[in-house]
Amino acid sequence: SSTCHLTGQFGHSSQELINLFLTGIAASNVFDKVIDMGGGYICKGVARRSTIGYLTQLEALRYCEVGSFLKTPYYPIWVIGSSSHFSVLFGENSTSIEQSKSDQVLEQCRHAFRTCDPESNGFIQVGSLKDVVCAVSENFLESIGGETGVQTLAASLEVAGAGIILWDDFWKSVSRLLSGATMASVLLKYDANLSKNDGTL
Repeated sequence: SSTCHLTGQFGHSSQELINLFLTGIAASNVFDKVIDMGGGYICKGVARRSTIGYLTQLEALRYCEVGSFLKTPYYPIWVIGSSSHFSVLFGENSTSIEQSKSDQVLEQCRHAFRTCDPESNGFIQVGSLKDVVCAVSENFLESIGGETGVQTLAASLEVAGAGIILWDDFWKSVSRLLSGATMASVLLKYDANLSKNDGTL
């Protein structure tokens, strides 16, 4: 973009310059791949897993979310961004960048959820659940019973009267489904938790 620069105020490095050094592409964001904001507006992030990683204090302040491509680089070396300077963190072996199976499933679900929650509000519209389910994996829709399974899941996860599904509720149910649990057992546990939280039997 003609409005972006590689250096910011007082000559500080911009995110575009950092990404150019780390990935070879001067992307403006640190999330994985792209996010479609709607209306033809697409935000580009990091296209692929980086050789050297990047972490930032801004994520702890909820100004951004660093994607797995930068969090889990090929080598255990990270550039660390703070409010006033950069430093380097490294590990002595590759165990520090290995992702567990649960970490991989979490990233998979986060990416799918974000396709319908590009601003990371933490919820999606109930009508978007099928698109998210399809984005989780190629056969996930079929494995939960197709359209009927989506409707059943949506009815259980919807916040009463709001027409939305929260990320936390989606993750708790879908992670169990991906681990092999049946729809019936997932819904039974979810309903039991709701009753417990409401103080009802």
